[in-house]
Amino acid sequence: MNYRKYKQEDNQKKKRMYTPEGYIDDPQDAKCPYCGEKQKSCSYTNSLSRSWARSACSKKHNGEKKYT
Repeated sequence: MNYRKYKQEDNQKKKRMYTPEGYIDDPQDAKCPYCGEKQKSCSYTNSLSRSWARSACSKKHNGEKKYT
């Protein structure tokens, strides 16, 4: 029973990672080198999903060559 309460609290903390103002754990000076945006998913890489977002941002702004 205590383990279930612990997991519920842990999951609620994970849900609160993003607020409408931006990400909670991001440094104030974190900025994406490709689009120049702050408080976006590509601005600071601290997880795998955010590194994928930065990769997508780089492909979007630099343009990727399509090989045929």
